Amino acid sequence: MSRRLVVRGATVGAVALGAAILDGTALGNEPKAPKLWTLEGELKVHPKYIYRYYLVFGDGQKCALYGSDHGRDPERLKRLDAPVRVRVSGALGTAHHAGGTKENPSPFGPTWVMYMDVHEVEVLK
Repeated sequence: MSRRLVVRGATVGAVALGAAILDGTALGNEPKAPKLWTLEGELKVHPKYIYRYYLVFGDGQKCALYGSDHGRDPERLKRLDAPVRVRVSGALGTAHHAGGTKENPSPFGPTWVMYMDVHEVEVLK
């Protein structure tokens, strides 16, 4: 074996090891489940907005609610007679709505939406 082949093999091995470490596979790291947050507020339904179900807090702020699969009509929320006060747990996120395009205009302007992928729902009295 020539010195050149040994150096080339060592370089390829080092690059593969570095990529595996950065990816987390060499360390045995598996993707972690998202942190679940808990929110309370009044569940409301909007028939035509970007999101259908949303939570209204005491000060009027809103949080869109989706199913745990990011579905627009989650079964857990469909069964409730809104408006109703609820406690929901799930993963929080944000999404940007661009407001449509020239080919497909949207009646809603550009906006950021705070949303929750709901995993648990509890009706409060």
